[in-house]
Amino acid sequence: MLHKLLAVLILLAIFPLLLLITFSLLIIQGKPIFFYHNRVGKNYKIFSLIKFRTMINNNYGSEITDINDKRITKVGRLLRKLKFDELPQIINILTGDLNFVGPRPEVEKYVNQYDFSFLNKIKPGLTDFSSILFSQEEIILSKLGGVGHYHKILLIKLELINHYINIRNARVDCKIILFTVLSLVVPKFVKNQIIKDINKVNPSLVKKITAFGL
Repeated sequence: MLHKLLAVLILLAIFPLLLLITFSLLIIQGKPIFFYHNRVGKNYKIFSLIKFRTMINNNYGSEITDINDKRITKVGRLLRKLKFDELPQIINILTGDLNFVGPRPEVEKYVNQYDFSFLNKIKPGLTDFSSILFSQEEIILSKLGGVGHYHKILLIKLELINHYINIRNARVDCKIILFTVLSLVVPKFVKNQIIKDINKVNPSLVKKITAFGL
C-alpha cells in the first residue's frame, strides 16, 4: 500500500513533465506514445511494462538494443539517455506489477525458474543495483560484440540480484532510490560508491563487474 501511495504522489509531482514528453512525442513521432513490452513478474506472471515509445513504429528485431540500433528515434535516444522513457513505469507500481526497488523485470525468453527463483519471493522493481551499474548497457554490449552477448551481462545481473536479496532491508532500498536519482547527475561517483559497498562483502563479484569496464 505504501508503494502505491508513494507512486501516486510522485505521479502528481512529475505530471507536468509527463505531459511535456507526451506532447513532444505526439508532435515529433506521432502515435502511439507508449510502448508495452511483456516482462516476467512475481510468481512468473507476465505483465506489460510501460515505457514512452523511443523506437520507430512496427520495429522488428532483437528485444535487446545496442548503441547503433537504427530503430531508435532521435528524440527516443534523448529520452533513453535521461532515463525519461522509464517514467511511465510508475503506473506499473500502481497496478501492483512493480515495486520501487527490486530486480529489473526480464523478457520471457531469458527467464527460467532456476536462475529466477527469487521471483517466487519478491516483485521486480523500477530500479536496482544492475539498472544503475549497467545504465549504459548498449555501450557495454558494443564492446562485447553485440546483443548476442547479452547473456554475459545477465549472469552478472543475476549475481547482483542475489547480492541485493542477501542485504535487502528498508535502508538499502532507500539508498538505491537515492543512488538512482544521483546517477542522473553524477553517474561515475554513484557507480564507484556501489562497487565500493559491494566490495566490502563480495569482492569476487566486484572483479566480475569491473571486468566490464565499470
